Amino acid sequence: MTVLKAGLQTSLQGAPYAGHRHLGMPTTGAADCLSLALANILVGKSFGEIALENTLTDAIFQMNEPCSIAVVGAAEYVRINDEDHPQHQSLRINAGDTLHIGPSRPGCRTYLSVSSGIEAEKLLDGQSTYLAAGLGGYHGRALKSGDVIAFSQVSLVREVERVTPENLRPHYSNDHVLRVTPGPEARKPTDGVLDDLCLSPYTVSARANRMGIALEGNPLSARKSADMQSAAVFPGTIQMPPSGQPYLLGPDAQTTGGYPRIGQVIRADRHLIGQLGPGSKVQFVQTTTERATEIHREKLSLLSSWLGQIDLW
Repeated sequence: MTVLKAGLQTSLQGAPYAGHRHLGMPTTGAADCLSLALANILVGKSFGEIALENTLTDAIFQMNEPCSIAVVGAAEYVRINDEDHPQHQSLRINAGDTLHIGPSRPGCRTYLSVSSGIEAEKLLDGQSTYLAAGLGGYHGRALKSGDVIAFSQVSLVREVERVTPENLRPHYSNDHVLRVTPGPEARKPTDGVLDDLCLSPYTVSARANRMGIALEGNPLSARKSADMQSAAVFPGTIQMPPSGQPYLLGPDAQTTGGYPRIGQVIRADRHLIGQLGPGSKVQFVQTTTERATEIHREKLSLLSSWLGQIDLW
C-alpha cells in the first residue's frame, strides 16, 4: 500500500504497550481503541491488531494488491476510485485502486484496517508507534507521502461483507461528555476542585495531540495547583497546572507528572479522548469508582456480542 497523501498525522497504531510504565514507556496505542476494534473485526482481525490511525485531515492511498478493508471513525467520506462507500462494513479493494479517506467532520480520528497483516517495528511485545521517541510502527514516525506499507502475509479477500450493527456504531461529535472519578489530589471533602471542574464545559485548545490536551474554560482556583513531587499519571488523568486551566492526558502521556491530579476519566469513556479535536467541547461529569467499574463491565458486555472478548485501554 503506497501513501499518496499522508495527511496531518497518520501512523500505525494498535494495542498499547502494557506493563512497561516502570521503564518510562507510555501506553501509546490507538487513541480511540473502540473505533480500532470495530474496524479490525470487519476484516477478520482481533481488536488490537495494527491499523492506520488518521488525524483530522484527509489521506489518500494506492492499494498495490487486492484485500479487504474497513474504515471506522470521524472521516467525512470514504472513496474508492472517487466512488463513495460506507464506513462500518468490509469493502473489497483491488490492486491499483485509490482509497481516499476524508477529513474528520466531526471528531478527530479515523481507522483504516486491512485484511492483510501490516508490517511494523516491534519492541516490548508491541508494534504501535510512539512518536515522541521514534519507536515502533513505521520507522517510529508518522507516515509521509511516498511511503510504502508492506503486508506481512497473503491478503485475505472476503466474499461476504460484514457490517457493524447499528446499535454499536459510535456517535462522533464535537460535543463530548466524559465521566470522571476523583484524582489523588482531589479527594478531600473540603477541596471541591472536582466539583468546580464539572460546573461548565471546557473547549479543546489548539494545544492538543496524542500526549495531552490543554483545555480552556472556567479557571480553577490557583491555590489548589501548587507544585508537588512527581507522581504517577496515566492516560485520562486530568492535571491542574498553575494557570488553573485543566490538562487532559492522552495515550502518549508521560509516566509521571508534577501537577495535581484532580480527576481521572473512567476507563469506559477513555476512548472518547481520541476524538477530541481543537474546538471540541467537553463536559466532565463526576462519578464514583464503584460506578465506574460497573459502567466498564456493562460496556464490555454490550460490545462482546459483536467483538468477542476485547479490552478497552
